[in-house]
Amino acid sequence: MLRYGSDMIDTTTPSLNPQSLEQELSEALERADSDAATVVPILRHVLSNEDNSLFGDEIVARIRGMVRHLAVQLLDRLESGAGEHVPSEHGDQRVAQLADRLHARFGTDPVLTPLLQAQISAADSDLSALAMRFLAAQARHGQSQRRMKLPLFELPGDHLHHALLAAQSIEPASGEAAAAAAQHVRREYDEAATRLGLASLLLARMGAGAAEALAINHAGVALFTSALALGSGLDRDAAVLTTHETQAVRLALALRSAGSKPDMVRQQCLALHPDIDFPDQFDGIGPDRAAALLAAGSSLDGY
Repeated sequence: MLRYGSDMIDTTTPSLNPQSLEQELSEALERADSDAATVVPILRHVLSNEDNSLFGDEIVARIRGMVRHLAVQLLDRLESGAGEHVPSEHGDQRVAQLADRLHARFGTDPVLTPLLQAQISAADSDLSALAMRFLAAQARHGQSQRRMKLPLFELPGDHLHHALLAAQSIEPASGEAAAAAAQHVRREYDEAATRLGLASLLLARMGAGAAEALAINHAGVALFTSALALGSGLDRDAAVLTTHETQAVRLALALRSAGSKPDMVRQQCLALHPDIDFPDQFDGIGPDRAAALLAAGSSLDGY
């Protein structure tokens, strides 16, 4: 049986046919969706209250620090308009008001993984240079996390868009000045130069070799989740969420739909969740069928 959280999918019955297994997987996805739907509301509650029993103190502190850092950067931009960016001091109330409207999702990624080392040593000079740029971005990301910071221009494009909308809604940042500041930020922004943008470029440059990134212990979390998103069609935030124990069934289907062999799917699921009992019958689920089952459930995009 495939265990995720406190639920189990009983797939060890000898008479279980492929249709029954697919039904079990579909029902498991529905339960996983219900669990995933609670993430953002709970996190919002925890960030605005002292009750952090559902999230560790360190995680809550880091997210609070990073969201505050984003809020300060946005207020700096709005107050300087479309002109030169000049950092300034902002009252706690204004920063907190904006921080409450921002959503960000973070992960701690190892910097130099075996896969990245191999790409840095590649004979392809463009690939090697791209791997080095990603390595530098990973190092900066780790440093920013330790400082509880998140540079504004490291946000994915859609997150930056929503952050700017939130910033423009704050008084007195309104009207033409706020619009001009937001436009200036958008002109400066280069998504391809962000850490996640570089990850996508690196995987694309690797071609067929990018399949190696579907091994989390070999690629590291950052490249693994980026490769999983690209291969399965999931939003990257949703791909990150699949690594949680309540989403084990989604992780298995996403890996299979991305082209991983059943043995590799089993390996990755067990690497993240050593206590699960993986169903032998899963080997009969092909990539196309896994993709169909994944698509039939809630996509979790923007969850």
